[in-house]
Amino acid sequence: MYGKNLPPDHAVLVVRGGPVTVEKLRAHSQRTQRTFVLDGQPVWGVSVFCALEESGAMSLDGILSGLLRSYPTVHLPRAGTVLEAGFQLLPTFDRPHYTLRLSSNEDNELQKLVRTFGDRQKNSYYGP
Repeated sequence: MYGKNLPPDHAVLVVRGGPVTVEKLRAHSQRTQRTFVLDGQPVWGVSVFCALEESGAMSLDGILSGLLRSYPTVHLPRAGTVLEAGFQLLPTFDRPHYTLRLSSNEDNELQKLVRTFGDRQKNSYYGP
């Protein structure tokens, strides 16, 4: 259903940098919706990374120390949790980047996503 590049359910962490709020997610999903089309329809979505390997650039440590080093906090839900909440993970751009696809940018959808992301975690690799 989601393609062969889908991260395997609970084995993979979804990584999003910075604080997650309804307002921020709305702004980011609107930017995606204005820019991208899938199957002829605009896409509501936000950028995330998926820790696809145990070590290296596509591991959690690799993502936090490289791509998201400038973020003091991150959110780390499991891919299975994201999918069970009704969201899709679409592989986009270069691995390990994904677009977490929303059905809309209405408050109830964005609030559900905030709950799905869970609590912020400290990024131990944060720094200049």
